[in-house]
Amino acid sequence: MKIWTGGATALLAAGVSLAAAAGASARPAADAQSRANIAVAQQIVAQYQRKPAFVAPGPAFDARKAMKGKKVMSIPIVSSIPITEVLEKTMATQAKRIGFTFTTWANQGQPSQWEQGISAAINQHYNVIDLLAINPALVAPQIADARRHGIKVIVSHFAGFGWKVPSTIDGSVRLPYYDVGRVLAAWAIAQTKGKTNAVAIVANDLASTADVVSGLRAVFKQACAGCKLRLVNVPTNMWATQVQTAAASALSRDAGVNYLIPIYDAMTQFAVPAVQVAGKAGKVGIDSFNGTPFALTYVRQGKIDMDLGENEDWIGMAMLDAAMRAASGMKVPANDYQAAPLYIFSKANVADAGNPPDPAKGYGTTYAAGFAKLWGLTG
Repeated sequence: MKIWTGGATALLAAGVSLAAAAGASARPAADAQSRANIAVAQQIVAQYQRKPAFVAPGPAFDARKAMKGKKVMSIPIVSSIPITEVLEKTMATQAKRIGFTFTTWANQGQPSQWEQGISAAINQHYNVIDLLAINPALVAPQIADARRHGIKVIVSHFAGFGWKVPSTIDGSVRLPYYDVGRVLAAWAIAQTKGKTNAVAIVANDLASTADVVSGLRAVFKQACAGCKLRLVNVPTNMWATQVQTAAASALSRDAGVNYLIPIYDAMTQFAVPAVQVAGKAGKVGIDSFNGTPFALTYVRQGKIDMDLGENEDWIGMAMLDAAMRAASGMKVPANDYQAAPLYIFSKANVADAGNPPDPAKGYGTTYAAGFAKLWGLTG
């Protein structure tokens, strides 16, 4: 896939950068080659249509004993993002079950608010601070202060395995975001039968985005060298105000766009209306990632074609597992979530997630029993 770079357009009213980078080249000349390329995409899709199996992230331990009298504070990048709400709820539920204090520091995505949360954790003698999707470099002095006070600091759901965990924190729950990008690309290519003209809405302020974009580009190059892929960047704290504008602008700019890929499904609540207003419903496909309940409802309604679920209930437990290990003086596993339960939800199987969708349904039951056994909560 030949890559050409377009000019950057600024949405001055909100300071959103629409960084455009596209890939285009001549379409495969031979039908046989085209079929082979589509087959590559279909194989990737098929791999993630199988139910995931639980893999323990580390040695088993007695969680109730280890966490007696301990306190964990979670500070999310933005409290209002749907996935944040699911993750925090899961961690709070499991912490109550185990019997220790778990607190979420609510905020609107301002670094000053994250700093206030870290200060509160220090003053209130917490054992662990979990920075949910927050770049640790943005609060480095505060992290150093917390660690001087004996508080462990971990970072969760922030980056993929392409990101090296810095020595300035005590561990991280990373995800296979590269594979996420591969699946999103493969689905779009398979659905358009190798005639893909896609726009991906990304968030470059999240480290995870780099791995997702790498995966997208790799599969477009491998399976659809003649297809188009353009990237539009909307920072996380501007999704609510600018995703719809960015999507509408992309559709207006190129009438040939036939697939929209908002890489995080919290974006779809704003991208879907853009497609509908543009009169492109049913003509422009949409796929996304996270498996958030409202987005699975969109799949059921036919508003988006596919949502790649990560089982937010499962990952919430993985994040809490890392926090408990850190609080108890154990090492946080480097691959706490490497065997991520990525699973494709489409119209064909979204009913398995329940009605209304439940973030814990559709993936099988092995993980709930697996974590219970891991933490000594059974028998």
